[in-house]
Amino acid sequence: MKAAVTLIVALGFGTAVAAQVAETLAEVRVHGNHTTPDADVLALAGLTVGSVVTDESLRQATDKLRASGRFADVELRKRYRSIDNPSEILVVVVVDEHAAVSETDLAPGPLKRMRSLGMWLPILDYADGYGFTYGARTSFVDSLGPRSRISVPLTWGGERKAALEIDRVFERGPVSRLEGAISIYRRENPRYEIGDTRQEVRLRAERIFKPWLRAGGGVRAANVNFGDIEERHIAPGLDVTIDTRTDPAFPRNAVHVVAGIEQLQFEGDRGVTRWTSDVRGYVGLIRSSVLALRFTTLRASDPLPQYEQPLLGGTATLRGYDMGYRASDNLAAMSAEVRVPITSPLHIGRFGVKGFVDVGTVFADGEKLRDQQFDRGIGGGVFVTATVFRAGLDVAWPRHDSSPHWHFGLGVTF
Repeated sequence: MKAAVTLIVALGFGTAVAAQVAETLAEVRVHGNHTTPDADVLALAGLTVGSVVTDESLRQATDKLRASGRFADVELRKRYRSIDNPSEILVVVVVDEHAAVSETDLAPGPLKRMRSLGMWLPILDYADGYGFTYGARTSFVDSLGPRSRISVPLTWGGERKAALEIDRVFERGPVSRLEGAISIYRRENPRYEIGDTRQEVRLRAERIFKPWLRAGGGVRAANVNFGDIEERHIAPGLDVTIDTRTDPAFPRNAVHVVAGIEQLQFEGDRGVTRWTSDVRGYVGLIRSSVLALRFTTLRASDPLPQYEQPLLGGTATLRGYDMGYRASDNLAAMSAEVRVPITSPLHIGRFGVKGFVDVGTVFADGEKLRDQQFDRGIGGGVFVTATVFRAGLDVAWPRHDSSPHWHFGLGVTF
């Protein structure tokens, strides 16, 4: 018993002595510095081999490195150099240098950092009814923190647009993605052949609940010039998306559903509630062929101004008819399409053929869907998809016309 007590006392004494032993810096390692020399990093941190290491000294070293302006992020990791000698400490300095850091400029300013984060991407698109849109997008990645982006698209042609767009993705918290934009754009309404020019501000927040389920909400405010009409409106809205597609370019055995509600508040306290739904299903058939089904509706509680009316016709709703063939307050459209890829999905691009039937109608406020006459288009086409490129050509015959209508689509997306 006496021996056990002696052993416990000895162990306690040894622990107390060990706790009182000063920890000294035996070695420093620097990681992540592609341009700044190790000696400069150590000099900025004020770390010297043989000095006493404490939590306070490590915190001060971290603050000094961050205050230097050379690094986007700094982390100091404390390790024991030897199990036998706990007084010898190894410190690992992990730094993330700014992208603009160079041998001739180790402390670049904010503008130079932003320029170094920028990348230029082309914009090329052909939308049925609007024509070619071309231009460029300049983006600055991580300029507002991790997983953030500032984009400046400038386009001409079918849609003339200049905008400043900001978005950021969050790993934690109630918001998964936050987006905002200020823009001015113009395009010609293909139904009324009137230029539609808008100055718009919008903000949107989105929450991802599951990989296949997300919900979002936002608000947009716009000043609209449409011929002789000049109006302002504010439109808050909410939407829900269900998306089980694993390959959006060529989905199979999946669904994609978007449902939303928007309250358009016009000048003079006039408000219109608009409900939208877009339901798409993709069923695998023989080999790689797919049956794609789509049902789209837009319903308004009151009459809409011409510039907000949904357009019937074209690739988006009813092939066989020109984009803007008809327009009104409400829209309903359905489509059934069989897609047959010819090339293997292992190729860089996928080429295939398709056949389809489209039906659709628009109707005024106060009228009922069951009383409407649906227009119909029947035809086929070819499609090409690749990593950042998509194109398609369709030909369709309208219900009461023997002349075919051609529809072309093109897009380059990065």
